[in-house]
Amino acid sequence: MQTKVKDIMIREVKMADVQDSVLDAAGIMNQYEIGCVIVADKGKPIGILTERDILRRVVFERKDPAETEIEEVMSRPLVTVSPRAGIVRAIRIMLRKGIKKLVVTNSGRLKGILSLTDLMPLLESQREINGGLVEKAPKRVRRVFEIYYDPVRQIRKRCPLTMIRGSSISCIGLKCMWYIKESCVILNLFQKVS
Repeated sequence: MQTKVKDIMIREVKMADVQDSVLDAAGIMNQYEIGCVIVADKGKPIGILTERDILRRVVFERKDPAETEIEEVMSRPLVTVSPRAGIVRAIRIMLRKGIKKLVVTNSGRLKGILSLTDLMPLLESQREINGGLVEKAPKRVRRVFEIYYDPVRQIRKRCPLTMIRGSSISCIGLKCMWYIKESCVILNLFQKVS
């Protein structure tokens, strides 16, 4: 049975009001160490504000984040998926739309969010994504596949753990693609071997 979006989505999604300032939204992102907020109008999700939106539409344009309302720079329309959809369908939507974050809704109500990197541990190979969608996706989306997949062998790449002088410096724990069912595949392997 295929894994569903509801099985892996992040349920605790942070929201900001459409009339809040970009500075307010950036404060939420910093506080919770997240890369986006869902933008709501009277409680209904209508858009998303990502770090990339802030860089492109505020910083690069030299706008004052304290004076700029989220509505001016957010991405819309909101691209959504049902919690009951399969993960391959979710990835296809992301690739077709050229996005890395997909909002999960049910009857217009916010249920969660899914990022492309959240889906990587669940794919055994790129063969599950057909029709050349990866090649047609924007560079920043293709980059996710380049980081996590070996295109020749069509398997997930090795743990991207950064080592300096034999010491691990970049394990990100539960956020890592190698954390499956709340445990690290690499650490589990070491424990079995030793």
